[in-house]
Amino acid sequence: MTQQTSNAGRKPATRHHVVPRFYLDGFARQRQIGVVPLPGDVRFLQNVSDATVQNNFYTVAGHPDGPDVFERAMGRVEAEAATVLRKVVDEGVWPLPGDDRETLATLITLQILREPTQRQQMRNTALAVARLLVDTARPEWLQTLAAEKGEQLSTDDAARQLEELQTAGPIDVTVSAASHAGQIGYLLPRLIRYVMGRPWALVRFARRGLITSDSPVSLVPDPSMPAHLRMGLMTARGFTFPLSRRTALMMSSPEPFIAAGRHIDEVASGAFDLARPGSTRDERAINLATALGARKRIYHHPDDDAFIPEVLPDPVDDTLSADDIYNDFDEAWLTDDSSAE
Repeated sequence: MTQQTSNAGRKPATRHHVVPRFYLDGFARQRQIGVVPLPGDVRFLQNVSDATVQNNFYTVAGHPDGPDVFERAMGRVEAEAATVLRKVVDEGVWPLPGDDRETLATLITLQILREPTQRQQMRNTALAVARLLVDTARPEWLQTLAAEKGEQLSTDDAARQLEELQTAGPIDVTVSAASHAGQIGYLLPRLIRYVMGRPWALVRFARRGLITSDSPVSLVPDPSMPAHLRMGLMTARGFTFPLSRRTALMMSSPEPFIAAGRHIDEVASGAFDLARPGSTRDERAINLATALGARKRIYHHPDDDAFIPEVLPDPVDDTLSADDIYNDFDEAWLTDDSSAE
């Protein structure tokens, strides 16, 4: 009741940054940031207030605390993280004390989970399952579902409806903001340990510039893992996260420390975190990882156009249907040689 009263008369926020604005400020000049829509044929400047904005992306319709309740919750996390980021980038604080390290790890994990890419993955999973269910369904299953709703469905009608489902063409699925928020709430406390439990290296550049993107936390694949497992939070070789145009965070595998007998809690405490100057090789590797991990747009400081990789990927396709997802998954599974002896 108190929360509802405090929200009375307040206009809900509808313009939602899928990447925090305070973060993008680290790549801007006088609030202007360079934008490169993939695959890179067009380039322009944009106000950071408009960069990565999607209207109502996190709007939870009908929520008793207001439709922007999730956006406001993320804003509180961002406010704490912005303070930590200023300590690192502007004040040179490193390594971070435990609470600040956890705050930054929370921001990183939340950024991975909050992005349109994550919602698209939820949709892809639902599409693949929907196609699989339709392809393997039997008429009696439809009869059972009808009976659970108090309806009668004959065997002939069930067979006819199933045939219509199987021949109706591509299936589509919509994932709501509420479903996305629920997944974030469930996964965030469970996945943060896979960010905390890695050694962090802060890499600072004196002259070379770093780019970022609409998906700024980039996972570096582990070639020793099966192809379909190389890019998970648990299984990736490492992550890169540009903190500003001159500062990046590189998170590597904890396996060497574990193999040496060190406990994962010691790694998670930041005991092995370090800072070092960045090289040209570092800049190119981080920027390439950022470019390859981008969804639709790359962002950069207006003076750092020269540091954008020459070859850029195509934008992520959001138009796939259940048939596309199911067929692609099936083909990848059949051609994955990771199961070969």
